[in-house]
Amino acid sequence: MTMHDQGDLERQERERRRFFRIDDTVGLQLTPIAAADEAQMIAEFSERSADIGLLNELHAIRDQALPQRRKLEYKFPTVAAYTRVLERQIEMLAIAFESRQQGIVLELQPVNLSAQGMSLALDPPPAPGSLLEIELQLLPEGNRILTLGRVLERDEGPSAIEFEQLRDADREAIVRHIHALQLRRLRQENGLD
Repeated sequence: MTMHDQGDLERQERERRRFFRIDDTVGLQLTPIAAADEAQMIAEFSERSADIGLLNELHAIRDQALPQRRKLEYKFPTVAAYTRVLERQIEMLAIAFESRQQGIVLELQPVNLSAQGMSLALDPPPAPGSLLEIELQLLPEGNRILTLGRVLERDEGPSAIEFEQLRDADREAIVRHIHALQLRRLRQENGLD
């Protein structure tokens, strides 16, 4: 191994640790992608992931408009309350649309999840370097995420998968989910729930 290779490995390891990791149970479906089909799957990814992650995209748009929403709540509380009702109605439509799009029931699977990837026990483990189509459902929110992930080289232990194709809105949904899960667990530990 050259010094350059060692530097690349160290950089990749730092990047992989950029996001907080948490043990969780998610709805999950993994579909192996043949090496010959990788380019086509990557090319079609944006369109397919937008259909599955519509709710995440709506939440990202809402979060971007948060400063304007706060001003509206301060100056016109009645209008802000009505806007929240409209947002909830749109969210319910998005949930209904997504549930009709997705007839698949995802199997519950324990994982160690971050916004960068996940690790989990798979039998048989996929080959290192292989590409997987991953459909996640975050619970209890029900948000669905479609991503493409690459299986990392591991000497032993659970399979590690790094998300290669993940929309920003979906990454933010994972970050929000992990944060909410941490808060719920802390409240339970402190007897506040």
